[in-house]
Amino acid sequence: MKTKSFKLIMSIVAILLAISGSFATQAREKKSQAIVPGYIHVPPTYLCMQATVCTNIVNPVLCTATYQGVLYQAFIKLHPEDTYCSGIGYRILE
Repeated sequence: MKTKSFKLIMSIVAILLAISGSFATQAREKKSQAIVPGYIHVPPTYLCMQATVCTNIVNPVLCTATYQGVLYQAFIKLHPEDTYCSGIGYRILE
């Protein structure tokens, strides 16, 4: 009888240790600002011209830049080697 209860108690302890260990080792999500260059498309060529800094962390405020008195939406490059800038840039929130 002692062996059966000992085995039952040890299996319950092992399960509880496994469950508590899994919760203790989960990584927390970091909320850091990733600062990236912001580019605007200036007429008539609409090539990407670096004009500001943005973040790629999604938030409700789009990144903008003023060039020669005109306000443009700023975009980001999805990959640094890209020649075009099509990613949406967001304003850096403080």
